[in-house]
Amino acid sequence: MMRKTILSLCFVFLHLVSVLSALPASPAAQPDSVAEKIAGLQNRLNEIEKQAAEKAKQEELQALMDRARAMSQEHREEPEIKKFHSGLRQQSALNPNISVGGEFYTAWGKSESELNRSRSETEWGTGQLTLREVELGIESALDPYSRGKVFIGIGPDEAAVEEAYVTWLNCPLNMNLKAGKFKAQFGQLNRYHDHALPQFDRPRMLVRYFGNETLHGTGISGNFLLPSLWAHVNELDLEIFTGGNGYSFTDEGRHNLISSFHLKNYYDLNRSTYLEIGLSGAAGNNDPEEKDESLIFGTDVTVKWQPPGHAKYSGIEWKTECLISNRHLGAGRVKTWGAFSTVQVRTGARTMVSGRLDYSQLPVDSALRERGGALAFDYWQSEFVFIRFQYTVIDRNFDDSDQRFIIHTCWAMGPHRHEVY
Repeated sequence: MMRKTILSLCFVFLHLVSVLSALPASPAAQPDSVAEKIAGLQNRLNEIEKQAAEKAKQEELQALMDRARAMSQEHREEPEIKKFHSGLRQQSALNPNISVGGEFYTAWGKSESELNRSRSETEWGTGQLTLREVELGIESALDPYSRGKVFIGIGPDEAAVEEAYVTWLNCPLNMNLKAGKFKAQFGQLNRYHDHALPQFDRPRMLVRYFGNETLHGTGISGNFLLPSLWAHVNELDLEIFTGGNGYSFTDEGRHNLISSFHLKNYYDLNRSTYLEIGLSGAAGNNDPEEKDESLIFGTDVTVKWQPPGHAKYSGIEWKTECLISNRHLGAGRVKTWGAFSTVQVRTGARTMVSGRLDYSQLPVDSALRERGGALAFDYWQSEFVFIRFQYTVIDRNFDDSDQRFIIHTCWAMGPHRHEVY
């Protein structure tokens, strides 16, 4: 009996224990459970943020890769497609550059002197439009070592070859060798063609000593680039040719050989200004019998200012040249001289003002002289066409003086344009 009672009590105790274990936890145990849940949520949130950041980085990297791929597709060169051309079509690449330039003018003046008249009565003083010259220029690279140039001048009365020569480049001794008919490298403006002159007419000094056709002939010329000893660039031209024009040197007979030189010294003064100083000389006979000779020496100075980045709209160029002639006449010698100074001022992209002062004695008599000046305004419609308005005064002590107002128009088509030498 006692044993059954003890078993009953044990059964009741176990039942109570099971019932109590099924009851909710006490409030004292709740804070620990809430803290654990908050910590778990915080860890989960950190994990989600980390995953989101990694995903954003992957998306950004993918976007950059897509952009780079698209750009590479845009700049990918198309595959070269070779086309066959017949030999006849390729011959056009050998054609030379051909250019044509024309000059027309009209002038009003009052002098009746024969010295002021040119080839015809209509050229001076009548106000009629007159053809000065049409120039045909042909230029080409003959091969990697040489090039050729031909200039043909067509005037109102005749056509003539002004220059025709071949130049060999990069010869020994830093030399360029030229052979053919050419204008001599004497002073500054002797080589200039008419369309490239700063004024309509040539300075009186050049006209009196070399004529309107300038000092020129047929021969050879060597251009040497010297070591830079006393200047930034030193250049020497040595020339020997047959020619002359009947002014300082004879153009007749077998003894018409002329030798000349020109030494150019170039200095960079600053970023916008340069200086050029030249020395020239020429020697030859002034009569066809090889009895009398002429010696001419000259010096020239050029100063040019062009502001960097603004050269199209402003700039000044000043040229001055002087020569001395020692001419043998019979038993004696005649010493004469001449000079000119010209300045060009660019006043805008299309406008330019220039002026010139002249003085010259005649080569045969130092007592005969000319002096004068010119004032010109140029309007460049484009690099191929310009119109010039010029007023010129010439005073002589051996004939009537001269005053002229000139309207000059010049145009060019082709790559030659208005070349400046």
